[in-house]
Amino acid sequence: AFTLVYLSNAESGFELELTVNKGRAEPYDLGEGYGHFAVSVDDVDAEHARLTALGLSPRGLHDFMQGDRKVARFFFIADPDGYRIEVLQRAGRFQ
Repeated sequence: AFTLVYLSNAESGFELELTVNKGRAEPYDLGEGYGHFAVSVDDVDAEHARLTALGLSPRGLHDFMQGDRKVARFFFIADPDGYRIEVLQRAGRFQ
């Protein structure tokens, strides 16, 4: 279980999402923490196909659901150092 906290202001389109993972007793080591960079795109399916065609091996596409409502569609890809980058569909609260 987790809680998401969003920080933003009216002066910028930048938004910071903090993830609070419940039940974690041990501190995170670099590389196992959930921190990552995320970008939104106009067409996440097309971006996934483009990156796949380039041989960059993005992970599978996922829909994030709240009950029966789709909140987001996204995938992850790793940078050259192995850090995860989230790519999500620009829609709703994810602009």
